[in-house]
Amino acid sequence: MTKLIRSIALSLFLAAGVAYGAVPTLNVIVSDSGGKAAFKGTTDKNGAFTTAKLKPGNYVVQFNSPNGIQGSYAIVVSAGVKKVSAAGVAGAKFAKGGVALKVEVGNLLAVSGQVAAESAGASKNGKKMVWIPPQAGSHMPGHYAEEGSAEAIAAKTAGALDSNGVNSLQERH
Repeated sequence: MTKLIRSIALSLFLAAGVAYGAVPTLNVIVSDSGGKAAFKGTTDKNGAFTTAKLKPGNYVVQFNSPNGIQGSYAIVVSAGVKKVSAAGVAGAKFAKGGVALKVEVGNLLAVSGQVAAESAGASKNGKKMVWIPPQAGSHMPGHYAEEGSAEAIAAKTAGALDSNGVNSLQERH
């Protein structure tokens, strides 16, 4: 089901007119703070990966390719609402040690990520695309949405309540 949802989200992303370059398969290693590998795998044909649920803590997500790759790439890694990203990563950096990002993982969350080829047309109508991480309680994977869209704004403010909102919730219970 997760693969189907990811496929649908990617299809919607591509249908939005976003230039999304193909990404060669990359090796992915997710290691805990002690250096022990918690996940070893590869990215799929869309440049994405997802681990099983992990114990809470800090993890390093390392991407590499034995020979490196050509072009410039953007990487996004998330664990729940915690997200880290890197843009403008030269393909040659994936060789040997690769590219690593550190992410904090909450209680029993999976780490997911995606590597996408950057291109001059990686926007829709000149608008920047932003990463929407998977939302707690939802089976939807993380995906890209147009910056300033209702979805992007809702994701940015998800879980945020002002004092009036808290009072309103307390009065109902």
